[in-house]
Amino acid sequence: MKKLKYYTIIFALAVIIAGVFVTNSAVAYAEQSFAPWNVTAEIYYGDEVYRYDLSKQIDGVEFEADIRGFYLGYNGRKNLANGLLKQGLDPICVYQYLLPNFDKILKRFNYVCCDRTDSAVNFSSRGFSYGKSCDGVKIDADKLFEEMISCRGHFKRIALPLKYDRAITAEQLKRNTVLKGKFTTTYYNSGENRCFNIALSAKAIDGITVKSGQTFSFNDVVGARTEANGYKNAKVIMDGGYTDGVGGGVCQTSTTLYNALLLAGLLPKASQHTLVSGYVKAGFDAMVADGVADLTFVNTTNHDLYISAKVSGKTVTFTVYGEPNEYDIVRESVEQRQPFNVVEIVDKTRFPELVYDDQIKVITNGSDGVKTKSYLKYYKNGVLVKTQLIRSNSYKRVDKVIARGAEPRAEQPSALLP
Repeated sequence: MKKLKYYTIIFALAVIIAGVFVTNSAVAYAEQSFAPWNVTAEIYYGDEVYRYDLSKQIDGVEFEADIRGFYLGYNGRKNLANGLLKQGLDPICVYQYLLPNFDKILKRFNYVCCDRTDSAVNFSSRGFSYGKSCDGVKIDADKLFEEMISCRGHFKRIALPLKYDRAITAEQLKRNTVLKGKFTTTYYNSGENRCFNIALSAKAIDGITVKSGQTFSFNDVVGARTEANGYKNAKVIMDGGYTDGVGGGVCQTSTTLYNALLLAGLLPKASQHTLVSGYVKAGFDAMVADGVADLTFVNTTNHDLYISAKVSGKTVTFTVYGEPNEYDIVRESVEQRQPFNVVEIVDKTRFPELVYDDQIKVITNGSDGVKTKSYLKYYKNGVLVKTQLIRSNSYKRVDKVIARGAEPRAEQPSALLP
């Protein structure tokens, strides 16, 4: 292979030399008489020193002096090297050809070379950690060749020139793993099963990374809300009312995440409930249901997004990390509300346990009818820059129904004083 490269260079030179050496030959040999052509240098790195003397490297190959430019000055060597490089030849082979044993310098100092190692973000439910980084280092052979041929006719000490491939550092990564959006909802009045479902679904999302350009799907990440997957029966909104269903409460998880994403500068796709939710402003809910409704978004930022979830004391909090936000974002909901009515019924057949008129039972909880327009307001340095309408929703009104007993309770006789 080395012989092949050698003869390739010889052939390429045949084209170049005819023009170069006809005009430079006389000058080259005139220079040889007082040896201004010689390259004598010490290349050093730390305490390591390599001494190079061209006059000693050409022993045995003097007959190639003309074609290999051994007696040329700086400009002649530079022009000859450029001509060979334009032929597409390997630079190291060209430098070796003009300065025999040039490769021995590279081999002597090869120990300084290393590949680049970038820091990496490690994100999990426990938070962030960052890997170590190391710059890549290589000998700058191009610059070394330039330095050596520039010292023709005089001795020169050359600090080994290096090229650095700068690694991505932990500090750089930290600049793009900052807080973008955070949102919390509460469920103080929820039953045990609903609390369990919220915690289980939040845990599925905690610690995930969404790559730049990647699409996130709540249903894909959380999985089907089934008993086989550990979910329990709790109240869910269905067909304009409340009923028991496996996975009740998971919509509070998706809604909390939805609002954290909005504050992080993203625009997720979400579906509304038929009734307003008690844990978030109307127009900012995100209903999910297996195979029916999903919460999705595309990471349109230039860097990865990291999502954490925390459940504590009947609160659930989602936090989104990534590159810094361009704006401070505020949610606003403008609504028209139609309050629900209270309807009382007396039905001894359905509710035989309700005898007296002071005995009541709530059959259906009331829910206001609401029409909303949901906006995001974008501020920069405290100044409102723009307002964006993101949703228009209508929520069904449901009257509150109370069953009551029919009989007035008899008055108790007061005790007679002695």
